[in-house]
Order: sequence, then C-alpha cells, then structure tokens
Amino acid sequence: MTQPRDRWHEMNQTCDRCGPAVRAIYRVRRNGELYLCRHCANQLWPALSAQGWTIWLIDEYALAPQAT
Repeated sequence: MTQPRDRWHEMNQTCDRCGPAVRAIYRVRRNGELYLCRHCANQLWPALSAQGWTIWLIDEYALAPQAT
C-alpha cells in the first residue's frame, strides 16, 4: 500500500513532455517511468501500449490499456 508521503509526492508530479507548468495525471511504467498529462497520454497511448508500457492513473492502481 502507498504511504501517505509517497501519495503526496505522486500527486504533485508534472508532465515530462510539457514541463513543470502542467500537472501529470498518468504514470507510465516499463523499464523506466514517465509522468504524462491527459493530452500527452492520449497522443502516446497506442504507441506506449504497443511497446508494453503500463499506463496508470496516478490516483488509481492500474489500468490495462490496449492499443486500438
């Protein structure tokens, strides 16, 4: 289970593509970890899914996305 301090840290992540002005709502994991806003996640979702990345909402546990 996530500790309260870890959850606070996750809630304050910013989008790795847009920069510090945009709050991330997705955490993307495979060999590394990315934080993405909704716009970037929507654009990259099919490509990331096809490469085996797992996309999670930061406030949720896990999603099992499928490329369409």
